[in-house]
Amino acid sequence: MSARQQWVYHVEPSRFPEDFPQRLERFKDAAGLSWRGLARRLRVSIRCVWRWKAGMRPDPGHLFCLFATAEEMGLLHIILHGTEGVRRERGA
Repeated sequence: MSARQQWVYHVEPSRFPEDFPQRLERFKDAAGLSWRGLARRLRVSIRCVWRWKAGMRPDPGHLFCLFATAEEMGLLHIILHGTEGVRRERGA
């Protein structure tokens, strides 16, 4: 009889950027929006945006909306880390 194969999966915890509030502020400034304008654009409450600004992580649905909005405006590179090269490649 053969031994049963045991699979071991090592799942790394997701790493959320520590500087997300600063990235969010840079995105807001680059988009030319106020905090209230950003909230309206993302269709979230202003309290939600203030919490993100204070360091709370957005939930996956809100994060997706933020990424989609940033991509639509051509500013995704500000929010995502390490995508500066991708933007240059597209333009070339």
